[in-house]
Amino acid sequence: MRLTPALDLLRQLVYRELHDRYRGSVLGIAWALILPLSMLSIYTFVFGFVFRARWSGSGDDPFAFALFLYCGLVPYLFLVDTLSRAPTLMRQYGMLVKRVAFPLPLLAVAMTIAATLHMFIGFGVLALFTWIVQGRVHLTALWALPLALPLLLATLGLVCIIASSGVYFRDLAQVVPAVLPAILFLSPVFYPVTAVPAAFRDWMLLNPLTPMIDSLRSVIIADAVPDPAYLAVGCLVGAILALVGLLWFARLQPGFADVL
Repeated sequence: MRLTPALDLLRQLVYRELHDRYRGSVLGIAWALILPLSMLSIYTFVFGFVFRARWSGSGDDPFAFALFLYCGLVPYLFLVDTLSRAPTLMRQYGMLVKRVAFPLPLLAVAMTIAATLHMFIGFGVLALFTWIVQGRVHLTALWALPLALPLLLATLGLVCIIASSGVYFRDLAQVVPAVLPAILFLSPVFYPVTAVPAAFRDWMLLNPLTPMIDSLRSVIIADAVPDPAYLAVGCLVGAILALVGLLWFARLQPGFADVL
């Protein structure tokens, strides 16, 4: 396919993805704000007021801890948004699967882009919340956008692997939602990476959320410029995982129509 028709098709798929998600909904796209804000409120109450959890830079302010927490929730909700739907993606578009000429990997790309738009809305809420809690938003907060790139690439690769494998192994539709809550507690959402015992810290770095959350807190809360090595290595690893996912998808794709 030529570049322009491919991009136009991708644009239509992203629009359909967003349109179908909010079809018949009274509040529509506002749910992209309501969901993270409701989770933020619940977690702030439970961990900030009930358990009185704190991190080293928050003092006794539960709202400072809420800001620390929300920096972790935004990328985690992006991962949930994509991976929870990946196992049934091909069945959702069963009619397109049977069209030989249709570029099926674009379905995974479109779903990831749609989830990315929701994450960027979350970044906007994060910037507003930072201004409320800290009284200012430093320009380093703009680094949140390029910092998301390694996570986007890695997630695209995972979506391709899960979506294609889910055609043959339908148990993934039950396994993936069960694993996602575990990822929440195995990611530094409620705690800093430095709180993890040194023996397990290297294992946590295998989680693509770990460097993303850690770097996001640095640019948002500490007004620090991210490590260029993270961006370079992160983008390289993410690109490799995305390529592996696309190759895995292409390997399994010939049998989709027969199974579905």
